[in-house]
Amino acid sequence: MSDQQLKINSDVLDKDTQKLVLGVLEHNFGKAKSDKKGNYVFHCPFCKHKKPKLVVNVVTGKYNCWTCEPSTKGKKPDTLLMKHGAKKEDIQEIRSYYKIKSFAKNEEFVENVAALPTEFQQLPLKPKSLLEKKALNYLLKERGLTETDIIKYNIGYCEYGKYKNRVVIPSYDTNGKLNYFVARAISDKERMAYDGASVDKKNIIGFEYYINWNLPVILCEGAFDAIAIKRNAIPLFGKSISNALMKKLVESKVKTVYIVLDNDALKKSTAYVEELISYGKEVYHINLEDKDPSKVGFEQMIKLLQKAKPIKQEELLFKKMQMALANI
Repeated sequence: MSDQQLKINSDVLDKDTQKLVLGVLEHNFGKAKSDKKGNYVFHCPFCKHKKPKLVVNVVTGKYNCWTCEPSTKGKKPDTLLMKHGAKKEDIQEIRSYYKIKSFAKNEEFVENVAALPTEFQQLPLKPKSLLEKKALNYLLKERGLTETDIIKYNIGYCEYGKYKNRVVIPSYDTNGKLNYFVARAISDKERMAYDGASVDKKNIIGFEYYINWNLPVILCEGAFDAIAIKRNAIPLFGKSISNALMKKLVESKVKTVYIVLDNDALKKSTAYVEELISYGKEVYHINLEDKDPSKVGFEQMIKLLQKAKPIKQEELLFKKMQMALANI
């Protein structure tokens, strides 16, 4: 992707072009209400407020949600569509109307090729279909999530297609653009419990949009773990720290890093501890003894984090010797 800034043309769009813009927006966000100032109000797909709160001015291209302003505030309607996971064609069409520089030839799609499944639907808190009820029950009862979590992380589901009968948890980068999603089967009878976006995970930071890089961060394995921890938690979507995340940890103002991985990832996490310490970070390694944060629960996790002590070089050396003797 080019580093050139996207720039909106200051010219006022003519009425015919405004109608074309509106058509693309309504295709993605549903029917809108209008006013005399060129504003159209939609139901926001991110906060899912019961009333229309997402305001888009098709003349200027500016948009804003009155409920979740921090996550949708912006000046480019193409970024709004990208966060929603719209098709590349819709984004290109919007860019052409506002004379925003489009994708260069042979250039990767701006979303790192991550796009929500076309069958993706936001999960309603008042379910109507049997699948919606099963999905909501799975999240609230089996995974211990709250309704606030479902809204905050824009969790949805798929009734058809490749991710049929799965809940889908999107991940957004620091600019609010989709960079990954994980799809978890509602039933354990499925051949593969987890599936996800076909992107290079070495270039993403899970849940980056919600991270404050001036505070301690907590690294954990999965999306449900990060949601359970709640406080500045980054899911690795596996057991490896991505290149992008390691670079960010080293370059940011973060001084303290907690690593919360399963016992089967002990060897790999110890290597990360050693690397982070070498960069002057204070590192804590939380051992959950074959459990994971989503099972331990938020309150108990906070207690474990508060009781944890930073790993010293001598402890790290001893742990590595133990693993070598145990042939881990």
